[in-house]
Amino acid sequence: MPTSEEGAHRWYYYTDAVFDLDRQCSHYVRLFSESARLLGMFSKAQLEYGFSAILSGRSFSARNLIWNTDLPFEQRKLIVKSMFYLFRDFFRVERVGTAYTWWPRLCYCWENGQRRRSRGGEDLAMQDVTFATMSEVLSIESDRCRWAALQGLRLLHHPATLELFHKYSSVVPWIEEGFREYPAEDAAWAERINPRRSR
Repeated sequence: MPTSEEGAHRWYYYTDAVFDLDRQCSHYVRLFSESARLLGMFSKAQLEYGFSAILSGRSFSARNLIWNTDLPFEQRKLIVKSMFYLFRDFFRVERVGTAYTWWPRLCYCWENGQRRRSRGGEDLAMQDVTFATMSEVLSIESDRCRWAALQGLRLLHHPATLELFHKYSSVVPWIEEGFREYPAEDAAWAERINPRRSR
């Protein structure tokens, strides 16, 4: 277990890991798909430390691996899709702070313009996979999981986002409240993705 000082200088930021891409991909899919097995195995501090490494953007992280074109897209897609089970079977039960930052950290590349749907290719394909997975997370009966997904959806800029919010607002009233000002925050984007909704 790292000390507080080591936590501020996490080892994975200064380590060049050597690993097999296929195996690492498979490990993540299994970890997320079978995440219920983690319950009770580690302290919350250990879980936060481990999940922060997964999201770190280092070469071995899931956040980096989903964009590594040395792996077939179909394999990388499975990493994202398996995250649904991480939320349903683990984050729904275990209160870990990383759950709230999970999707925003994966989606910020669309918010800052590093990824753009208009480019097509994997930027579009991965956005669709990520959107579909977060949409599934919204179906989980957990405010924690739903709120985490909504924070990611705000940054993803998928064209069906506003329609999704309206769909779930009848089931989960606070979704509508939480996104009442969503179009106003970025009127140009709202107009671009759904002209009728932004008026």
